Amino acid sequence: MKTLKKLFPISFKHASGLIDALIGILLYIIVGAIAGALIWVASAITGWLPVVGGLISLLLSIVAWATEIYVLFGIVLTILVWLNVVK
Repeated sequence: MKTLKKLFPISFKHASGLIDALIGILLYIIVGAIAGALIWVASAITGWLPVVGGLISLLLSIVAWATEIYVLFGIVLTILVWLNVVK
């Protein structure tokens, strides 16, 4: 449980009430949108490079997937903490 609290501090900090949980979910959505925009910019800048661009594109797609999983799990965890399923 300590690991979850360290990895997802927003989920445990913003889950005391409905409005607070919605703020936590909104924060996760904002983090995901900013990360997606940064990944898109990095991909647009390096995507045209012949050899290195393909490797960077692969790494950026892995980072994008990891970000999506983190945001989705954070939202689900916020809801579970708000419903007192996870404490």
